[in-house]
Amino acid sequence: MNTSTFRSHLMQQFAANARTQSRPPIALFSLSGANSSSDRGEQTYRRASQHASISHRRPPTLSTISSGHLQQQRSSSVVNSSLDEGDSSAASATPSEATQSSAQKFQHLIASRRTVANFVLHPPSQQLSNRQFLQDAILRGVECAVTAPNHKITEPTTFHRIVTPSAASERLLDIAYEVTLQRLLDNKLSGEEACRSEAARKREKWGSIPAFVVATVSGMGDQSSGASEEDSYKELPYAPPTTIRQMEDYASACASIQNLLLSLHSEGLGSKWATGPVIRTPAFRDLIGCEQKDMVVGLIMVGWPKRLPRMRRRRELEGDVLRDIDYDE
Repeated sequence: MNTSTFRSHLMQQFAANARTQSRPPIALFSLSGANSSSDRGEQTYRRASQHASISHRRPPTLSTISSGHLQQQRSSSVVNSSLDEGDSSAASATPSEATQSSAQKFQHLIASRRTVANFVLHPPSQQLSNRQFLQDAILRGVECAVTAPNHKITEPTTFHRIVTPSAASERLLDIAYEVTLQRLLDNKLSGEEACRSEAARKREKWGSIPAFVVATVSGMGDQSSGASEEDSYKELPYAPPTTIRQMEDYASACASIQNLLLSLHSEGLGSKWATGPVIRTPAFRDLIGCEQKDMVVGLIMVGWPKRLPRMRRRRELEGDVLRDIDYDE
């Protein structure tokens, strides 16, 4: 694994652990519905990227909020590079100071991540460079995801990548529309016209999302039980993990997703981990190519955030979330 491709030195350190594994526990598949970019297109992107600024890839809201943190990252990258090369000018930073500084930056990166539901729409002129950047950022995220705990090296998790616009993304939007419409009609919350309007609104919103990543975990129970050939948009019964092995594999998949979200966040990308009814339908499973015992853990929406939500906590950290155990015999 070439960790030098990461823009964040923290992600470089994070992904370096994957070198010790015999093979990555996570696979990445791309669902585009079309052939990959031509060499000419890739060359065009490389030339364009040489002149692209960081603000082109990262929205002002995120840059403003994390500007101090990003500057610290750049400074720390220089220090780390000097330490690696044995530069005597870096001798003033003791190992304990360097370790503490690196830990604080990494902790800040984790604590500053938020779930993002609204994404920035870029003009068509940026489509080629944005598409390539998203594909590469997701790949780097999966390289970080492979470092998640994976008991007995079962390697159960697979990520499926969809970058818009593509035939796969259009099919996903159709599925979202049909599932939403059927759910609204079944619940009889309003008239048919209103239901169709609401379903169309959801399709339009999902159409503004630059990329999607679907995480699946294998070795679960039968996830297709109750499927109807006549109604591929009907939600399937929930089939949760039932054995210790399945619980461990599901937990590993969740840890992998968190690593992916943090990697995307480090590159200025927002994300949302969704688990709604759309992912539990035969139509969606058919799009992704799920096997009978593949469980969809989540649909991850990826893009440049319009704004970052505030952190809201209902519980106190010390004494509630974190509790000390005092044991006396």
